[in-house]
Amino acid sequence: MTQSNITNNNRFHWIDRTKGLAILGIVLFHFFQSYPDRVTLINVLDRNFARVGYAAVDIFFLMAGFNTSYALVKRSLKVGKDKIETNWKSWLQKRLIRLYPSYWLAVLLSCLLYSIFRDFEIRWDWNFIFSILGLTGVHSQSFNPGFWFVSVIIQAYILTPIILNVGKDNPSRILQIGILLGVLNKIIAYYFLWEKTLLPNNSYNYLFFLQNNFIGSYIFPFCIGLYWGFIYAKNKKLRKIDIQTSTITFILGLLMYGLLIFQKVDIIYKLGFDMLFTPMLFIGIKFLFSALEKVKIVGWLLSFISILGIYSYEIYLVHQPMYFAVLAPLRNILEMDRYPKIIVILGICMVWLTVYVFIFIKLENFINKIIDNLSQKKHHNLNN
Repeated sequence: MTQSNITNNNRFHWIDRTKGLAILGIVLFHFFQSYPDRVTLINVLDRNFARVGYAAVDIFFLMAGFNTSYALVKRSLKVGKDKIETNWKSWLQKRLIRLYPSYWLAVLLSCLLYSIFRDFEIRWDWNFIFSILGLTGVHSQSFNPGFWFVSVIIQAYILTPIILNVGKDNPSRILQIGILLGVLNKIIAYYFLWEKTLLPNNSYNYLFFLQNNFIGSYIFPFCIGLYWGFIYAKNKKLRKIDIQTSTITFILGLLMYGLLIFQKVDIIYKLGFDMLFTPMLFIGIKFLFSALEKVKIVGWLLSFISILGIYSYEIYLVHQPMYFAVLAPLRNILEMDRYPKIIVILGICMVWLTVYVFIFIKLENFINKIIDNLSQKKHHNLNN
């Protein structure tokens, strides 16, 4: 799920570009969220890019499901089988081997950055251990709240064989599971939101079920992705019913959203609007990039967004800890008016992030080569 499972010869560039657009939204959201000076402009941008960030994460989980089921179904069809048949233990091991080295490298480099740019002390407690294992949510992460994503990816990996086995004879069951569990999660979140109004200091349960802690908050887009991966592998496109249903739910969501704005009601995106908007956002972005491919003048832009998408996992892992480390020192060093300073710091951070990601990828590739060599030696010794 961290990288596309589709081979380069048949690579879906719109998938890379969708991931690229999503990670760009997350990078900008976290910049405004982490910026030290809470001036009016930053607060406005933070609030609005938060919605972009939440939608982008849902898109990531949808694409993760899509890539997973598409690759598995396509592989089965090539050998003449209608159903997915795979060694799930081996499949899970391969995904974890891809996931953990990059994560641990990000943890190590994040600690190094914190030690250089700010006061940082490791607390040797259970949160630290579970954070090392990538098993903590946003509120208990020892290194970076954004690493909650790794925990939820692991949960998605564990659930994937169960969901796909349930839906192997009838893929629509995957969609039904996603809708049922997604709605159930929203109901539980609404209950704890109501409880929070009675007990204002008791918000943990509400925040846990709302987002950034476990797969239940993202089970709907993940299952939609798994379902559409089946559909796309067999039909080479999404069906009219998929597009029509997504359009209807999107319009319904817009009407409800507009009504709540008119009534001046505080809107919480992850309390249901994500389920109404995410499918159509995915389809709309796909159509947008398919149309832009025909416009030669934006070819360079599409290539840039594709690169962002290909390395979106790496960018996600390193960008927020870098913000935590450098934003405050930059704010203190630069003597400028507030608003020009924001633009300058944003530019500096983007340049530094580019260099940082480049170095991270080089180190990641080096580590992966070592792991591959060790794996090959182990396989060779077993055969002998």
